[in-house]
Amino acid sequence: MQALKFEKTGSLDGLSLVNVDRPTLRPGEALVRVRAAGINGSDAAGILGMLPFVTTPRIPGRDFSGEVIEALDPSGASSQEWIGAEVWGTGSERGFTSDGSFSQYLAVPIAVLSRKPTSLDHSKAGSMTLPWLCAWITVDTLANVKEGDNVIIIGARGGIGSAAAQLCKDRGARIFGTYSSLAKVTPPSYVTPIELGSKNTIREAIAKAGLQNKIDVLLDCAGYDQPFDDAIFTMTPDGTGRVVVMAAHAKDGQFPINLRTFYTKALTLKGMSSSILGQLEVKKVLDDLAKKIDSGLLEGPKEVDEIDMRNMDNVKGALQVVLTRASHVRSVIVP
Repeated sequence: MQALKFEKTGSLDGLSLVNVDRPTLRPGEALVRVRAAGINGSDAAGILGMLPFVTTPRIPGRDFSGEVIEALDPSGASSQEWIGAEVWGTGSERGFTSDGSFSQYLAVPIAVLSRKPTSLDHSKAGSMTLPWLCAWITVDTLANVKEGDNVIIIGARGGIGSAAAQLCKDRGARIFGTYSSLAKVTPPSYVTPIELGSKNTIREAIAKAGLQNKIDVLLDCAGYDQPFDDAIFTMTPDGTGRVVVMAAHAKDGQFPINLRTFYTKALTLKGMSSSILGQLEVKKVLDDLAKKIDSGLLEGPKEVDEIDMRNMDNVKGALQVVLTRASHVRSVIVP
């Protein structure tokens, strides 16, 4: 089969199209014909050597959508239950310490298979699994957003931020979302947009809404110090305020925060990592998302850029784009 592979980290030029053997199934595994594999910043970061836990040689890729073409039950006998099923997936060590989804075929444990939304094609389904898993962990597991909560999302246009906004809406929260510019953006009706400008843009917008000291949750999907500090100024001082961060824009991962504001409001800070859920927990999340997307409660992406796996210039270009957040349209590798 064909796959994208790198022998050592350090440069996107180290990624190449190769011919490798199809995965050999072990008992309890299914073979998935990959139809689309989402491109994430962590894929590019792994290739570049920014993630020290990535082992080589490695086929990158965490997200996938495709069809099951073969399966073995726990005894090693052929199983027909999942044959032909259209599935999607993400997470685990895939693409980091085991070979990932930037390939024509992928071995997946049967126990964690999740049927993709029937209302989405493979490209759209394959583009959204990791961002939505991160959003779910952020909103549900870490921030525990509840009905009636007032929420600020910094970076509401991005993949995780926009998904988090939908999940907060589903839970009955009131949502404020920041945008670097509203010139070419139509925010969803359930998000009160805040266009970033002056140093105090966020607190001014929240005060205008009559909610100063009444923000319950801050979700930082961008990782810049100035809007972060501006946002925590608006939060409740009663000890229930929850802050979740999942990005740091600076290369060294650092930025200053106003600790006096933070401790006087008795805020709680948590970091988001997609690896905190096990594979069975990820399956439950994806199963729930699929039901809500097919029922119309949640909405998948409207557009996706498809990148032919054989066009290495386009593949490397797409990895560079996602790393620099130069586009708000998700891309997928099409094997």
